[in-house]
Amino acid sequence: MKSAYGALRRSIERKLKGKAADWAFTPGDLADLGDPRSVGKELSRMVVAGKIRRVRRGIYEIPRPHPMIGTAGAGTEAVVAAIARRDGLKLLPSGAHAANLLGLSPQVSARETYGVQGRSRNSDEIGRDLVQFRRRSTKTMMMAGRASGWVAEALRSIGRVHLSPERLQTLRARLGAKEKKQLRADLRYAPAWMRPFFLELSRDD
Repeated sequence: MKSAYGALRRSIERKLKGKAADWAFTPGDLADLGDPRSVGKELSRMVVAGKIRRVRRGIYEIPRPHPMIGTAGAGTEAVVAAIARRDGLKLLPSGAHAANLLGLSPQVSARETYGVQGRSRNSDEIGRDLVQFRRRSTKTMMMAGRASGWVAEALRSIGRVHLSPERLQTLRARLGAKEKKQLRADLRYAPAWMRPFFLELSRDD
């Protein structure tokens, strides 16, 4: 039995070694390595040994040395991604977050909010961040996980009257051929007022 647990740990460690530093995981991400009970027990042993760190119940990360803060974890976005994989969620970022990452706004939201299909969830504390999963319409969620979803949320956050030609040009320059194709394909899911902006952003010239 002891050797079996040792083999399982080695398998887990090999899999974790192949992942990026900003990766959080659940036992479900290791389902190919053994039965859930054995994997769960081995993860608990690895937590005690300091090999991994439990972020919250059922979510783990690999602590790594950081020159400024001592030890760093995977980060909030990685933990949210792990929750989404575990629960089968499709996510949309908040409009403020999308606008910031797409270069349309310098503002950063104090609360991470993600759109989900189905009912809203209670706010979760992940590290120092407060994360909320808020229900969005089925039509809106059709763009989840796609560039069109990020663009739609960013445009909604900025607002129609503030979408200057300069802002649109900045955004269009960030979009590649694949992203522009997604905008055209998902035009039907965008609000009517947003569709002319989708078409403008998807131009190839």
